[in-house]
Amino acid sequence: MSIDDRTTLLLGEEGVKKLHGATVAIFGLGGVGGTAFEALLRAGVGTIYAIDRDVVDESNLNRQILYVREDVGKEKDLAAQKRAASIRDDVKVIPENYSVSEETLVLHDYTKCDYLLDCLDDIRAKVALIKYSKEHAIPLIVSLGMGNRLDSTQIQIIKLDKTEGDPLAKKLRSTLRDEKLNLSTILCVCSKELPLTKGPKPASLMMVPSAAGLAMAGWVIDFLEKK
Repeated sequence: MSIDDRTTLLLGEEGVKKLHGATVAIFGLGGVGGTAFEALLRAGVGTIYAIDRDVVDESNLNRQILYVREDVGKEKDLAAQKRAASIRDDVKVIPENYSVSEETLVLHDYTKCDYLLDCLDDIRAKVALIKYSKEHAIPLIVSLGMGNRLDSTQIQIIKLDKTEGDPLAKKLRSTLRDEKLNLSTILCVCSKELPLTKGPKPASLMMVPSAAGLAMAGWVIDFLEKK
């Protein structure tokens, strides 16, 4: 028995080979990105860039799947790499710790990536990634607001111009219009559920962010398998 037995039953040997030969970059390793990372790791995506600027905080442990108590205070990208090594030894994880912006992206090379996953909260970072993906013709999924919600069944993947009821999406749409970017060409994962509360920082449990991360991973795996 091998780690890929059940995957092979679903995708076939050729599909598994495609995953092993693929490269994906995940920007943000929190509730959404961490679950996407683990799903793609377990599926056997051959190379994964794990990008995050933060360290693990105890408050992350209620919802972020990658981390345990021993990781508190450690850099998230390195903790993700350690987590990966405990699951499978045939996936190359490239940890990177920096703040994503137009200025910092030019210092990194993701042109060999098959897919980019934006799991960040910062609007300017999202805009930078959208511009980078278009400049280099690399597919991208953008994660929108997942905090202040409970219903994981209301996650969907749609174009940005079709989103509604999401404060983060509203800000992103406005910024992208100022940048003269076409909203109908931007794929995103969002929740149809309206926020249940609001405050200076988002309230969150594991269900909705993880559902978004799984949706992103599933979309990417389907894309890679059909590529």
